[in-house]
Amino acid sequence: MFIGQEQFVYKIQPRDLLHISVVSPDLRVTSFYNIQQTPSQAVSPGSMYLNGYIVNDSGMVNIPVIGKVKVKDQTLSEIQLNIEKIVREQVSDATVVVKLLSYRVTVLGEVRNPGIHYMYNERFTLLEALGMAGDLSEYGSRKNLKLMRPKNGGTEIVHLDLTDENLLKSPYFYLKPNDVVYVAPMKAKIDRNNLTLTATLFAGLSALLLLINFIKSN
Repeated sequence: MFIGQEQFVYKIQPRDLLHISVVSPDLRVTSFYNIQQTPSQAVSPGSMYLNGYIVNDSGMVNIPVIGKVKVKDQTLSEIQLNIEKIVREQVSDATVVVKLLSYRVTVLGEVRNPGIHYMYNERFTLLEALGMAGDLSEYGSRKNLKLMRPKNGGTEIVHLDLTDENLLKSPYFYLKPNDVVYVAPMKAKIDRNNLTLTATLFAGLSALLLLINFIKSN
């Protein structure tokens, strides 16, 4: 079955970081429901961590005035409707905004810009992650990628092949928060590195033999 964008929707898990805000025409009322922050705090991953809600191991977030709300295994839309229903019991014209802040993946190996990349969207594909990493380097193997995904207290490791047309149907085509993608080098680079190492060792050995012969001759 093809997993299209309309079919894949991420469901919140423990340790995810959420932005939750309550908005209404009466700012004095809704301010009690929101974490106070300055404009300068809202631009970096560090400030988002300080001003967001971390989902605890029980799948709950603790919101001012409202208290603990279960969000695990729910989509952002479901969480929004649930919190909005609670808030409107007290503020009839309130609107709730919920966003996922912790959608980050790490791309390593043979890419032009390895590192941690953030995506502020519910859907993040493998190809988008590689694009944000500057695409594969000239030695990156399109047939040998590994996806490492935190799962049930451990790590699931999956081999991926960009040349496989079935990749688009794979459940791993869409990435999840905290996924790690590793692009292995092609055999040509490994052979080149081995050749360079062999040449270096040979040059060193030749120099050593010349030194020994020089010492013997004197």
